[in-house]
Amino acid sequence: MRIRHTATVIAALACALTACSASASDEPADPTKLDSSASLACDDFAQGYKAAQTRSARVDLANKVNKWAQSSQTNGIADNATVLARGSEASAGAWQIGADSFAQACLDAGWKS
Repeated sequence: MRIRHTATVIAALACALTACSASASDEPADPTKLDSSASLACDDFAQGYKAAQTRSARVDLANKVNKWAQSSQTNGIADNATVLARGSEASAGAWQIGADSFAQACLDAGWKS
């Protein structure tokens, strides 16, 4: 009888903890506003853009940006980070298009340097 009571208490605690942790963090974010992942991606991009002069440096920067961007719910951040990554492996013109698109997505979401 005591084991059954202990198991019931443990199950109730597990349910309570799960419900508490799911409340605020599972609410959908406003996709028009900068979330923390987007902010980190935009910051990394801004800090590394001028130094990304070679193909290798562009690929490294795009990988760093995508580390954060792909978990962002902010409109345009993940998609434009993917464009940035593709451009990093292509021509300088493709890189510039990707960089401009990503920078605009950051600004549109309210990112400030």
